[in-house]
Amino acid sequence: MNLLNQIKEKVKKAFESCGFDANNTLVRLSDRPDISDYQSNGALPLAKTMRQNPRALAEQIAEKLRGDSFFETVSVDGPGFINMKVSNEVLGQNLFSILSGEKCGYERPDTPKTIVMDYGGPNVAKALHVGHLRPAIIGESIKRICRFVGDKVIADVHLGDWGKPMGLLITELQDRSPDLPYFDPNFTGDYPKEAPFTNKDLETMYPVASQHAKDDEAFATRAHENTKLLQDGHRGYRALWQHFIDLSVADIRKLYDELGVSFDLWRGESHVHERLWRMIERLRANGTLVKDQGAEIIPLGKSKNGNDLPPVIMVKSDGGVMYAATDIATIEERVDEFKPDAILYVVDARQGLHFEQVFLAADKIGIAPNVSLEHLGFGTLNGADNKPYKTRSGGVPTLRYLIDIAKEAALKKMESGEMGRDLTADEKTKISQIVGVSALKFADLINERIKNYIFDEDKLTSTEGKTGPYLLYAMVRMKSVLEKMGADKALAADDFVKITNPAERQLVLRLYALPDSVQTAYDNRTPHVIADYLFKLAQDFNLFYHDCPIKGADPQTQKSRLTLTKYTLHVAETVADLLGLQVPEKM
Repeated sequence: MNLLNQIKEKVKKAFESCGFDANNTLVRLSDRPDISDYQSNGALPLAKTMRQNPRALAEQIAEKLRGDSFFETVSVDGPGFINMKVSNEVLGQNLFSILSGEKCGYERPDTPKTIVMDYGGPNVAKALHVGHLRPAIIGESIKRICRFVGDKVIADVHLGDWGKPMGLLITELQDRSPDLPYFDPNFTGDYPKEAPFTNKDLETMYPVASQHAKDDEAFATRAHENTKLLQDGHRGYRALWQHFIDLSVADIRKLYDELGVSFDLWRGESHVHERLWRMIERLRANGTLVKDQGAEIIPLGKSKNGNDLPPVIMVKSDGGVMYAATDIATIEERVDEFKPDAILYVVDARQGLHFEQVFLAADKIGIAPNVSLEHLGFGTLNGADNKPYKTRSGGVPTLRYLIDIAKEAALKKMESGEMGRDLTADEKTKISQIVGVSALKFADLINERIKNYIFDEDKLTSTEGKTGPYLLYAMVRMKSVLEKMGADKALAADDFVKITNPAERQLVLRLYALPDSVQTAYDNRTPHVIADYLFKLAQDFNLFYHDCPIKGADPQTQKSRLTLTKYTLHVAETVADLLGLQVPEKM
């Protein structure tokens, strides 16, 4: 049982021994760490129900706790706050029993859930850009946090691989290379296994085709027709479309691999094409779809806030379908296949209205009963002017650009001697890749998900402040201390820490506080809580390292401080993994 739960049990028993209702003891980490480690505010609501003085009730409860050697001090403050300071002996002797497991003391308060996560959202034939960074990094961390607490998580990248963009590409290619067999209606053989274009060709073709459609109505009409032919199963167009997907996905996977982001499913919008039309026929038959100016819609009425919501357009007047319709069909598929308790969408906050419409429509047609549909919106990544971030030359940055500038910034620090003074040239190159990507990810994750944040290239790899390199330095220092002192990194049942310094106590308390941070991050889907915990853990370790010398200390003190170092490393590496951060052996 972790430390917080142990204290909850003790406070509960103190309530009960006083004859009080113990269902609401309200024990948590203290708001005033200078006064206490943990506090209980349970006497306040208890006093209301009993119509008694809350401070008097708190004093009775505190008196029961004062007889327990578990606590160094128990006091009552304010209107009835019970403050508890755990004894140094208890803190030092419980490291192995609480922290040694892979969960570092975390205990799930309820039963595990099945969760489907939708994040990433790359589009076929388009380069990943700055807007794809946050959903990938935030989504990956939320996925890891959910799995850490025990949930079964199915992660789906949800490719944009259907609709008008595919028709535009087919039409542009048709004009450029009309003699390709894909466009020959009399061709009956096997189409080439190799695509007649490269991924770079696709990325340059799409903006040209898009502009062409705006300037040329005939081209736009042909693109619309080709889109319908593709969706209806045109043999040549389906072969071309598969080339689009194969090339794009291979490139997308490489970038996500560099970011340490992975998915269980690589499905696209096309995956539910047949299901969508079956759903539309069903909704037509039961009267759910309403005709409106040639389109078929699902009226939604008012939002939760009482505002009138636009209807969901399922079928446009020209017979095409909208993204909302595809998303609704995807919900139905996920519910049928995975029986999830929740489906989480990590998508730009500006898509809030879209998801409100989709979720209400799903509820109205009854395809996701008892399933929590959650839009986990996030803010934008901005430049120093607080406007959407652009490259130094003024262009919209690709994801490749962001990764490369992070790696280059880290390498410059290595080569200048600011980092990695004792590393070989080859080591500097390899480690700069790790440091750069971790710096890029932490710079995002330390910010509250829903808020915009300013991306600063110059501060990205700083070793001071709330940065990735600061954290990595602390963890590399832990590894170095243990290695230089010849300490066994393995955690053992006879491990204990004798606390003789405030910095030791502060660090131990931080280690025990991880479960609370994990639960908060999980409940609110907020990785920044975990990122902030890791930053504070690094701060506490650096203070401990400065104030509590290891080398030259007496044998018992030395062993105690090395033990604290290895437990700190164990917890730090666990938390770094929740954020998707890789930690180098040297730095």
